[in-house]
Amino acid sequence: MPESPMCHSEIGYRASQSGSNLKSKENTRVICKRCKTMLGETVSSDTIKYYVTEVIIQPSEASFSPTPRCQFVQSLVAQCLVELSSAKSTFRFTVKGDNGKTYILIWLLNSDTLLVESLGSSFSSSVFTLFGDIFMPSSGQVGTWNAVKVLYQPCIKSRNKDLADAWENDIGVHPIKFPSETCLELLLILGLSTTSLPPSLRYMNSFQRIPPKSI
Repeated sequence: MPESPMCHSEIGYRASQSGSNLKSKENTRVICKRCKTMLGETVSSDTIKYYVTEVIIQPSEASFSPTPRCQFVQSLVAQCLVELSSAKSTFRFTVKGDNGKTYILIWLLNSDTLLVESLGSSFSSSVFTLFGDIFMPSSGQVGTWNAVKVLYQPCIKSRNKDLADAWENDIGVHPIKFPSETCLELLLILGLSTTSLPPSLRYMNSFQRIPPKSI
């Protein structure tokens, strides 16, 4: 089954360049001149791959309303997991940086969860809100969202190295590639989300848990 463009961690884009050999990994990076963020990589003399976590493409005539960064990242990653699990029949993923390092192991438990929230729910503030992102429905209404349930393990500083190595050699595990800075950002989002749970609910089978996340 062909993959939807959304489930790729990179988007291919044709660009005219002078034909020259790429001499190093550093030379292939596409950096924003204003904020110095890594946007993608040059893969050939006429092709650039942009990371979907760094670039939003929409018609020029469309109105643009900024989305909080952490809300954008977690929603996009959730969509990637759902689409890849459907296309490849896999539920385990390694999140890798552009430097080749593995940052996170993610196990997708459920992709068809429905969140229902009413205004004034004391449960909602800790489960559905992250970094102050606005998931609250308007006054007097009930909000519903599709959501995913995942478990994860951090792999920075050689944590869970044996498990990470086993997943690397498992053909049932699919890698997802993002800029290294975005991998650390995602790990921070997951970690803060885990701390919003009661201590007794933060782990399952040695993996860390997070509340269901909106797609």
